[in-house]
Amino acid sequence: MKIVIVGYGPAGASAAVTAKTLSPDIDVEIVSADRLPAYRKPGVTRAFRHRDDHGLEIDYWSPDSLTDRGIVLRQGLRVIGGDTQSHSLVATDVDGGDSPQETISYDRLILATGGEPLVPPVPGVDLNGVFTLRGLADAMRISEAAEGASTATVVGAGFSGLETAERLRNLGLEVHIVEAFRVLGRLLEPEMTDRLLARLPGDVAVHEDSPLKRLVGDSRVRAVDLGNETIDCDLVVLATGVRPSTTLARALGLEVGALGGIVVDEYMRTSSRDVYAAGDCVEMRDFLTGRPLLMPVGSTAARAGRQAASAALGKDRLYDDVLLRFQYDRIFGTEIVTVGESTAVAKSLGVEVSAHFLRDSAEFTDVALLTTPGGRLVGGQVISSRMASRVGIQLLNRVKIGSTLSEHPLPPFRHAALRSYLEHVLGPIE
Repeated sequence: MKIVIVGYGPAGASAAVTAKTLSPDIDVEIVSADRLPAYRKPGVTRAFRHRDDHGLEIDYWSPDSLTDRGIVLRQGLRVIGGDTQSHSLVATDVDGGDSPQETISYDRLILATGGEPLVPPVPGVDLNGVFTLRGLADAMRISEAAEGASTATVVGAGFSGLETAERLRNLGLEVHIVEAFRVLGRLLEPEMTDRLLARLPGDVAVHEDSPLKRLVGDSRVRAVDLGNETIDCDLVVLATGVRPSTTLARALGLEVGALGGIVVDEYMRTSSRDVYAAGDCVEMRDFLTGRPLLMPVGSTAARAGRQAASAALGKDRLYDDVLLRFQYDRIFGTEIVTVGESTAVAKSLGVEVSAHFLRDSAEFTDVALLTTPGGRLVGGQVISSRMASRVGIQLLNRVKIGSTLSEHPLPPFRHAALRSYLEHVLGPIE
């Protein structure tokens, strides 16, 4: 059997390694237009400082590691079409030239074509000094531009936008963050956003509820127009989200959903026999309702790639963590974790939830818990100086099994547990 994987991001690399691990004797081939090695998408802005992939490598997905496993990696080839009936693809060299088109045959196909930057439809986005950030090559270009800039505006306040703002500030630029809604508005409760804003450096200007109207400049960007406010700047990064990359899927005749992603089932099977898809290019299913949603998260893509490879090999196993979102980042010295549903996501899916808040001042930790009317824990958020990942894993485990907090209460915060022990030994502490 030969499995061909189109795409060398988290979903594609994970699928390749999983397939070869489960069935060492099969042929596995990755085809990618990108000539760069697989790297960590979260934190790609580190390249602002190093201008390379320093610290971003994923050793077990590196070209050498894949080769050692017997996986064929073909970079610099763009798949432009194919025929699912004959199980064949058509590829061409990304550099063009006189190289003829090549036909690649497969027994099973996994599409991991990722996503494309979502650029707001406003005037000026094509000016010099305006960038999108989707990968390492984009980060390197922004790094070069930052050397001659003094003020930067980051449009979009998701994880990627906040990371970008932090790195640009570390390079010595004055930084503005512009957000049409609020910071991490789809992932955090309003109260948690407020807690996060209180932790941001005072010299980072945040403009919430400020939709971008246009970018101002002749050939190069000079300012950002928000309608009621204009921000002078000489560098703009559009971190306004991604949309599924489905050009190849459409060329192959695969079903694409209303949200713009490839339609897949829980096994990552597409509408075409022997064709699977995973990662930012697909419409995932919400773990609670089964309704489609886009989930452009690297860790989710990797888990979906694992599922796609297993299914492509004819395995019946369903991994229970594929549909559950878990995001972690450390930005401006603050750890942020989001798990499962938020109020905003739940509302868009027609799910009624209530938010409950905990705070541990000693650990400088804030927690939001999202529960259904029946008390089931379906989501959570943690903001902390150093405890977010630990608490986040506790939340993830409870969301995964569908428990209530009465069935599986959270352990007490560390300082509370210590205080309880000391009071037990020494008596009440005033």
